[in-house]
Amino acid sequence: MMIPTRLHGVIDYAVALALGGLSLSRVFPPPVRKVLGSAAAFHASYAMVTDYEAGLRPGIGMRQHLALDALGGAALCGAGLLMRRQPTGARAFLLAAGLAELAVVALSSPQPVSGPGQGSGPLERLLDPGDARLEQVSYPPLDTLKPVAEDVFIVDSVLPGAIGMVLPVRMTVIRLPDGGLLLHSPTRFSRGLRAELEKLGPIRHLVAPNIAHWTFLQGWQRACPGATTWAAPGLRDRAQVRRAGLRLDHDLTDEAPSPWGDAIMVATVPGGLGFHETALFHAPSRTLLLTDLVLNLEERKLPALIRPVARLFGIVAPDGMPPPYLRAVVRLRQEAAMRAASRLLDLRPERVVFAHGRWFDQDGTASLRRSLRWLLG
Repeated sequence: MMIPTRLHGVIDYAVALALGGLSLSRVFPPPVRKVLGSAAAFHASYAMVTDYEAGLRPGIGMRQHLALDALGGAALCGAGLLMRRQPTGARAFLLAAGLAELAVVALSSPQPVSGPGQGSGPLERLLDPGDARLEQVSYPPLDTLKPVAEDVFIVDSVLPGAIGMVLPVRMTVIRLPDGGLLLHSPTRFSRGLRAELEKLGPIRHLVAPNIAHWTFLQGWQRACPGATTWAAPGLRDRAQVRRAGLRLDHDLTDEAPSPWGDAIMVATVPGGLGFHETALFHAPSRTLLLTDLVLNLEERKLPALIRPVARLFGIVAPDGMPPPYLRAVVRLRQEAAMRAASRLLDLRPERVVFAHGRWFDQDGTASLRRSLRWLLG
């Protein structure tokens, strides 16, 4: 009998918690504890972005998740075989843990019943605007326009996750030279927000800048049928997108589309497993728009039990990085990603806006360089 994906999710977090706890124990020598801590962070981080019942947001599919599980299991086995200077018992534990993980992979179903990107469940059950948790985890006022610079605005909102968690999420709005609006990484739709936006100008462009930030697009497409949808490379090939029936009009490249005028530059940061993040630079205001390439969560806005994990992952303010999973994925195309990241720094942005956490409202270039230290050294 196959292990259902819901149970697999429970196993994922239990294993990450167990490995993380063992990494703090003096039962094992420091080199082995380091391997265990890295394995815990790696497993938890990609579980969070898997499109299955235990995921927080749809970044990868279940088959890719199982491939990463297999990679992690093989890495533990390899560590157990290669760390010959470590005690035999510690090496045997690493080998046993790796083999157990490979066994779970072999027995697990690749077909989730539901998930955050499959059009059922969490995204359709967004929190009530009066819920006090929204004030704690995000950046009120929510779902309303806030000015950032001339012709640049943000909208802070929330994204429901697993086990009752709520994540902050952000959309950026740019008014183009022709007066039309571009919505970068749209958040949840509301009629009130659309009316507020249309006071600035007509909504003409919707941008899905990476493989995860597309789940709210359909609400905006229905409300703004004349808007053109632009997608990061590879997004249309993802199974979750095809199942959702999402309309994607054009794929983005490193050349800004001509309908955007001459106000925006485009740069794509590539990674492995089909990941691309398309960054936009609004030249008149020197504002850089990212999505997940920086994750800068404030500890005070996180549940107490999550804070140690967030610190371990390196995703907390003021110098937050992407989670370990995403760093590993981007490093699969290290040289190309480094060139793209260097290009972003060469733009010398004054401010950097991204989807999750406290964005860099000043000293943008220096702050971005610190957050990209995992990639650029």
